[in-house]
Amino acid sequence: MSVHPVPYPAPPETSGPPVLSLVVTAEGPALVVAVRGPLDLDTVDVLSSAVDRAMAGQPPPVLVLDLSGVSFFGAAGVTVLLRVRRRVVAAGRTLVLREPSRICGAVLNMVGLRDEFITE
Repeated sequence: MSVHPVPYPAPPETSGPPVLSLVVTAEGPALVVAVRGPLDLDTVDVLSSAVDRAMAGQPPPVLVLDLSGVSFFGAAGVTVLLRVRRRVVAAGRTLVLREPSRICGAVLNMVGLRDEFITE
């Protein structure tokens, strides 16, 4: 029998948490927010803050969330989409989800919200 010492506590991982990336562009009268990475408890505030900034002052008539690059989508992601929709609708504007990734579509379908959003 051989014994191999293992340092305790284990050394921290150096890769760090996944990062959410947002790219905001204008397409005609619409403002498009391309979301890349995980929409989870650690990152939803980034999206929420970006939407708050976009909706301040003179909000665009249409806000498009391009979700094609979302790699993880759980309860926090669902919650932020509902919060964003409420914010956009309260301003009398339209929210569109563009190309939700496979995970986004599956989760929205699972919780019965797939048809609650306008998608393109």
